[in-house]
Amino acid sequence: MFWFSKHKVILAIMASFLIAGGTFFATSRVADTSSQEVKVVYNTPAITHAYALRKSAILYNNVALTQSLSNKPFLKDAWYRTHTAKLIFNGKSQLAYQVTNASGRNTFWVLRSQLKSINSKSYNLKLASAGNRFYHKKIGFFGDSIPAGWDGYHYYLNNSYPDWLAKYLGTGNRVENFAVPHAKIVGHRFAYIGTTRVAQDLPVAIKAHLNEIKNMNMIFVHIGTNDYTNNSGSGNLHNVIRHLRRDVMAIKMTNPRAKIYGVLPLTRFAPDGESRQNMFNMYGYSFGQLRSAEAKMYRQLGISVVNFDRIAPDVITEQNHDVVYEDHEIHPTPQVAQKLGYYLAKYLATK
Repeated sequence: MFWFSKHKVILAIMASFLIAGGTFFATSRVADTSSQEVKVVYNTPAITHAYALRKSAILYNNVALTQSLSNKPFLKDAWYRTHTAKLIFNGKSQLAYQVTNASGRNTFWVLRSQLKSINSKSYNLKLASAGNRFYHKKIGFFGDSIPAGWDGYHYYLNNSYPDWLAKYLGTGNRVENFAVPHAKIVGHRFAYIGTTRVAQDLPVAIKAHLNEIKNMNMIFVHIGTNDYTNNSGSGNLHNVIRHLRRDVMAIKMTNPRAKIYGVLPLTRFAPDGESRQNMFNMYGYSFGQLRSAEAKMYRQLGISVVNFDRIAPDVITEQNHDVVYEDHEIHPTPQVAQKLGYYLAKYLATK
């Protein structure tokens, strides 16, 4: 859940750029390499984003770049940035990132120029079970902060779980992701992402993207948690599901050929760590009842239901939610987004 406003988003994105650029206090030291002098201008923690290694990337065991090793065992891995350092060597300034792979077993330093986006076509993670069934399929997402790739504080741009889904399915296409933080089923709001005004709530998002919907092969709707939130203005459960039914029908009418999936809201937790599954909100229904009602409505419309509690039962649990949720309540870390994309792709590939 993210109480979205124009000014908060602009400030958050500005903060992201400041951290990425290393605009913080710096430490200086000089280290000798085999051929050049490396000066570390600063070394500071950075917002986590996922990257892949370029084929020519060189990995180092320290920020001074004195101990290198082969990248060959790690080219398929996903790497998560943890620190940013500004280096000066050969008379030039370069950024280096400390990165840890998805398993958490390996941590290295690498020049930023030797990393690439996970969406790069040369980064191939396609599951063998997917075959070529999904190649060139156009996937679209509508929903809230979870599919949008917002961790409760920042965007992990270009590595949301829909991005990972496309990589593991081997679509060869980027996902058309129209999910927006704090989007609701009941509402007609627009919001700002940076300086760009976007359709936020589900009804206006669908209306704004009718042309794109017509060309999609697979459409995912992942929404509902913000309607459950107290003071959302969405009303009782009957009203929420009535609006969701209408919106999903609008998608079906716009593109009757597309395969539509209804993704149930991820498990939520209260600030004290208690699951909200049986916790009633001010509108008289529990989070578990919301999930059950969504599932029932989707099935009534002939839409496949995706429940991460079933297809990825050990990814998010009552025991680990403090670790896998960045805000400890609802927003997954970037590393967990990768797992959600993987398990969703695995599930779809077996259908």
